[in-house]
Amino acid sequence: MSVEVARLCKHSLESARVGTDEDKVQNGRDFYKFFFTNYPDLRVYFKGAEKFTADDVQKSERFEKQGQRILLAVHVLAETYANQEVFKAYVRETINRHRIYKMDPALWLAFFTVFVGYLGTKTTLDEATKNAWAEMGKVFNEEAQTHLKNSGLPHV
Repeated sequence: MSVEVARLCKHSLESARVGTDEDKVQNGRDFYKFFFTNYPDLRVYFKGAEKFTADDVQKSERFEKQGQRILLAVHVLAETYANQEVFKAYVRETINRHRIYKMDPALWLAFFTVFVGYLGTKTTLDEATKNAWAEMGKVFNEEAQTHLKNSGLPHV
C-alpha cells in the first residue's frame, strides 16, 4: 500500500515541482498565495507577514525561499513514503525544526488538507490521489503526535 500511496503522491507533484527555473519558483509562491488567501487565520505563524495578501507573497523574497522549502519537504515525504523508517525519521526531524513556532499540534494533519487544496489548483486530482494524500497525512500525523508526546510537547 505504501508503494502505491508514494506513486500517486509523486505523480501529482509533477505539477508542483521544485527548482530554480521561474515556473518552479512560482510553484512555491503559489502555495503560499493559496495558503494566505484561503487560511488567513494561520498567517499568525509567519511573524511579520500576518497581514500579507497574495500580492505581498508574490513580491516577497522570503516566500520565494519558503515556497521552495515547503515544496522540497513535501517532495521528500512523497519520495520516502515507501520506506516508512526514513519517512518517519523525516517527520520527526520536521517536528523538531518547527518546535520554536509553538504550533497547534492539530495543524500537522490539517496541512495535508491545505496542500491537496493547493495541488487542486495546479492539476486535476482523482479520488485515488486524494485518498493517497489523506493516507500520507494520517501516517505523518500519527508519527508527529507520537514524537510530540515523547518529547513532552503538546499533542493531540
